[in-house]
Amino acid sequence: MTLARRLRGLWAGLRAASACTACACAGARAAAAQSEPANGGPRGGGTRVTSDSTLREWATRTRRDSTRDTLATSRRAPVRCAGQPISDVVVITQPPYANGLLGRFQFVARAVRELHSTTRTEVVRRFLILNPGDRCDELRRAESERILRAQPYLVDARIVAHDDGAGGVRLEVETRDEFSGIIGLAGGSGSPPVRRVRLGEANLMGAGVHAMADWYDGGVGYRDGVGGRLTHYQFLGRPYQLDLRGIRRDVGGHWTLDVAHPFYTDLQRIAWRASMGGADEFIEMRRGGATRNTLFYDRRFADVGGILRIGVPGRLSLFGFSLSSERASTLDRVAVLSDSGPVEVADPALGYAPSARFAGQRSARVNALWGVRSVRFVRVTGFDALTGAQDVRRGFQLGTMVGRSMGLLGSRDDDVFVAADLYAGTGGPRSFAALELKGEGRQDNDRNEWNGLVGSGRMGWYTVPNDRHRVVLDLEYSGVWRPRVPVQLALGAREGGARGFGDAEVAGARRFVARAEHRLVVGRPFNLGDLGLATFADAGRVWAGGAPYGVTTPLRASVGVGLLAAVPPNSRRLWRVDLAYPVTKTPGAGFQVIVSNRDLTRAFWREPIDVKMARERAVPASVFTWP
Repeated sequence: MTLARRLRGLWAGLRAASACTACACAGARAAAAQSEPANGGPRGGGTRVTSDSTLREWATRTRRDSTRDTLATSRRAPVRCAGQPISDVVVITQPPYANGLLGRFQFVARAVRELHSTTRTEVVRRFLILNPGDRCDELRRAESERILRAQPYLVDARIVAHDDGAGGVRLEVETRDEFSGIIGLAGGSGSPPVRRVRLGEANLMGAGVHAMADWYDGGVGYRDGVGGRLTHYQFLGRPYQLDLRGIRRDVGGHWTLDVAHPFYTDLQRIAWRASMGGADEFIEMRRGGATRNTLFYDRRFADVGGILRIGVPGRLSLFGFSLSSERASTLDRVAVLSDSGPVEVADPALGYAPSARFAGQRSARVNALWGVRSVRFVRVTGFDALTGAQDVRRGFQLGTMVGRSMGLLGSRDDDVFVAADLYAGTGGPRSFAALELKGEGRQDNDRNEWNGLVGSGRMGWYTVPNDRHRVVLDLEYSGVWRPRVPVQLALGAREGGARGFGDAEVAGARRFVARAEHRLVVGRPFNLGDLGLATFADAGRVWAGGAPYGVTTPLRASVGVGLLAAVPPNSRRLWRVDLAYPVTKTPGAGFQVIVSNRDLTRAFWREPIDVKMARERAVPASVFTWP
């Protein structure tokens, strides 16, 4: 009996030592932070850092007092920031499943916490624009909250100000993590039994680092594919981003290196970016049911540039400049990627030499950047996620770039390059409409013509009548004229195409797609995640233009249903299994199953990859990575 009591006492002590509930955490972090050294936040001072080990040690000694202190603060109603001095900033970081969320399925929460590293408090603090000693400003509070919510490894974030009882306020910052483990495995009945392995972490050790490695079997006649990615969202302990990616595919490959200080908020004065990369690319040309021919091309690029804000937050202009270098060349090679390896096509399959049709480029430019912006952010739920929160821009913004070639770095082209990005949005949490247009082109003075013209855009309308129903309508258009590299826009492209036409052998130089979708939030089974259903209809067509083997089609349509899931609850990453069926006859089209897992909440629109590949890779307007 005595032994049993001792064991129970030991177990209770261990639980008390390791427990860090929201209330205990807040009190522990507040008191322990007072003895910690200052850490440079976004502006270099004032913010305290409290390590998790310090918290656990402190909570073990004074858990009762900290709980009493935090409860006293929490009972005070939240207040609006109105210039009060900030006495303290308390950061509470939560794993994907917080304590008690799953009820009888606590073993799932425990397993997740064992495998998951919760985001470090110092990572959260570096994104804050408010520090102890500052005056509490509502714009800075809201912007800090929005910047945190934009991080891909967080489900959501909130920052609440409480009266500290001494004429100031105490800020409580709470975040909850997304699942960060990356595990992929594919196999088959042949040899080798394992065909693909993907391993990684989207929030390595809670430090805001995405690290991933990938391998797949190339099959007979092809080499194996190997790739990786390393993205650090707080490079050098600052709100800088380092992104390194590379892949050697079974055919071709590419790599990119990007270091940037993105334009996170209108409160910033400057933003900058430096990038470089290269690619040995190929494109399989759809040609109406015949065997696809493959064209090959090479690209190398680099750019460095920056912008300066002029004006007040909400209504401002951005001015800057950049230097860029771009090289592209199409090879005089046509092949068929057969099941046993590439097979060269000896005859001129296109009727012309690829390098004569796609002249390529070799240019170095100095570019002027200008942007204007008048936007306010609105927090909404259920737009691009099932129940997750996101921030949408209400207002107008325009980014432009004009570049002139120079006789440097081996440049041989004489041209003027122009690019622009326009966005407009209006509405609120229940109904919101937005439009985004992108375009670029170059005046080739050697040929006295415009070429490399690329234009695309999306118009979308979101309606959320209640907590269960969502309706999304959108129109999308893309076009390419006189491209510098081979391009085809497929009707059934996975990104930007019409569902149900993935195997259709039709493509052109211009594409139009309209989509209508209704989503129903079914519920949250066992609190494991959100579950939903979707019904949709797509319609689209393509125009031949100057694309190799391009065709012009009438309007094609498809219908379908989808199963939607978001794990953990309120996650912005949406899992989908869509079943699509074309209702108009198209060669090669048929019943299609589409599995996807994407976070679409960080931007209104992501340009389809086949359109993006037609653009110049060193476009300095990318400095305008609007939040």
